[in-house]
Amino acid sequence: MDTSALRRQLGLLEQAWRDHPTRFTRLTGLQTAALLGLAGLPALLGLLALLLPLGLWLAGASGGWWALTPLGLALLWSGAALWRPALPPQDGLLLPLSQLPRLDELLQRLTQAAQARPLGEVRLTTDPTLQIVPTSPLGLLGGGRPQLNIGLPLLMGLDGPQFAALLAREMHGLQRRSLPAWVARWRQRWHGLLAERLPLAPGPRATGWGLLAWHRLARGLLLRALVMERLHAPTADAWAARWAGATGRRILADALLAQAVQDRFLAQQFWPQVWAAARSERRPSGHPMRDLRVLMRQSLRHPQAPHWAQDALRTPAAVDAPDFSLRVRLQALVEKPAPLAVPTVSAGEILLGQALPRLADALDSAWQAQQADTWLQRHQAWRQQAQWLDELNAADAESAAEKPSLDKPEALAQGRLTQALGSPAEAAVAWRRVIDRHAAPAEARLGLARALLAGAPPIEALTRQPELLPEQAEALRLLQALADEGRASATYAETLAADPRWRVPAALLLIQQLSLREDFAALQAARVRLRALEDEAEAALTVLHDFQGEQKILPGGLPTRVLRPVLALLQGEHAVGRAWHWRKTSTMAKGWALHLLVIERSRTLVQPDPQVWGPELTRQVAEALPLDWCVIDLAHPDWKPLDRADLVQQFRADDAQCIHTGLARKA
Repeated sequence: MDTSALRRQLGLLEQAWRDHPTRFTRLTGLQTAALLGLAGLPALLGLLALLLPLGLWLAGASGGWWALTPLGLALLWSGAALWRPALPPQDGLLLPLSQLPRLDELLQRLTQAAQARPLGEVRLTTDPTLQIVPTSPLGLLGGGRPQLNIGLPLLMGLDGPQFAALLAREMHGLQRRSLPAWVARWRQRWHGLLAERLPLAPGPRATGWGLLAWHRLARGLLLRALVMERLHAPTADAWAARWAGATGRRILADALLAQAVQDRFLAQQFWPQVWAAARSERRPSGHPMRDLRVLMRQSLRHPQAPHWAQDALRTPAAVDAPDFSLRVRLQALVEKPAPLAVPTVSAGEILLGQALPRLADALDSAWQAQQADTWLQRHQAWRQQAQWLDELNAADAESAAEKPSLDKPEALAQGRLTQALGSPAEAAVAWRRVIDRHAAPAEARLGLARALLAGAPPIEALTRQPELLPEQAEALRLLQALADEGRASATYAETLAADPRWRVPAALLLIQQLSLREDFAALQAARVRLRALEDEAEAALTVLHDFQGEQKILPGGLPTRVLRPVLALLQGEHAVGRAWHWRKTSTMAKGWALHLLVIERSRTLVQPDPQVWGPELTRQVAEALPLDWCVIDLAHPDWKPLDRADLVQQFRADDAQCIHTGLARKA
């Protein structure tokens, strides 16, 4: 289901709840109970099919009742995916509550106040979140004690009352006699089962297909459960605010805003700096949790903290989010958010006490061991990219200004690598060189805008910065020009040169900067333009992904030095025997091009599932080389029919387009 259709369906369900909330809640609960009973029916019938022949045999009856045994086993196997116990992830450190009296006391008080189910394990993790994970010893029926995961960064970034208010908000979902809470826990268990039972690697086919069938049957009920969970979320916020005391609304609002700001600090500042050390170090040696003991609180005084707060308040909730947006939640609690204040004593120092340094060091050691392989891969990727950039720079240095040795795709690859490895100033110089030499490609103009914004201070609101800095003004002009391309009629050659693939990213970045600028008139026009560009992109890619009828397939047109990231990815895929690179265009999608990576399987015995391997490989290829890609796995059932034989033959016929063979890369 696409996003627009999902949003419409959720809107209809929300209106139905607002019209009759009690009826909607009761009906959803009855449907959930009925589905659980229906899900257990195959297992019950299978058990009867096994016990009936045994009972008749003990009674001395004769006949072919033993023929029911295979049927009983099949029915039991089909229900295994739904009723097999699911264990929560064992991430982080198990906290001994007997040695942490203040944390234990807080949890007991909240359990009694919320009349909630008692908790099981309490674990300390490196994620800046607070999450209650339901256990499922009886599959979908649940049971057992839920697991509480506490993020140490969250403990070190909030004060005691703020953390307690957030914890109370989560504990409200464990109420014993609450139908909405029970439905919400069932929905969480269902998604947990899907994540565990449907891995990308090949598994038991009957179990996997059976679980998919149940998921399609329960799709409508899952949407009803999501709507009910979202619309009951303000009740949980209000209860947590009342529990926190007379100023509970302000405390919870401050906690929510501080958490949103600190999430952005971690994602945009802290973790990129930690992982930047992978350029020179082969193994992780940092101690992020130890460093965050001070940095988490100080992040609320970071120069960009006001911008992060504005971004958090402007960010809408995801379509399938179980909560409303941050702005809506804060408006229900307080009239106006208070300025960010740095806590003098963190919740971690209060609740963990003298054990905090020891637990932080233990989490750091576990993080280093867990991330060692990923760290080494990034280190090798940095070195490989640096080598590619050095080769491109050396070739570029040998060229004359009037006749560059790098063609347009190679020059764009040089700009991408410079932006990934160099400073914003170096990236700006590289992109200007591409613009001057190759008639201002759209990707180069977008890259220049990004480099200018990265090298300049953050854009302020009109009231604080009436005049933009020259770099900021140039970046906004570039983004506006890219977003406006295609409004006027153009020839086919002009449309091809414009490369409309980069208009949507330019419009998204423009909207982000205009939001910080608080230029509401320009922001409204940019949002209208973005919707038109997204519709255009969706229509063009829909046409290009349609392989029925006559096709316009052209050579790939990308040199080997540009395809290096894709070739490196293919060398790590044991299932790839041969690979061809083609490019598809259409007169119905002028200017757009879809790069095709046609895969012929190798002869290895272990092969990934063709239903999921192709989309996953498409995502990885698009990350390695930012273009519109489509991986065509010739082992997929869609490419087996006879009416596809001519197109498959066309893919395989031209050896010049074969970019990968076995484990060796074609020169």
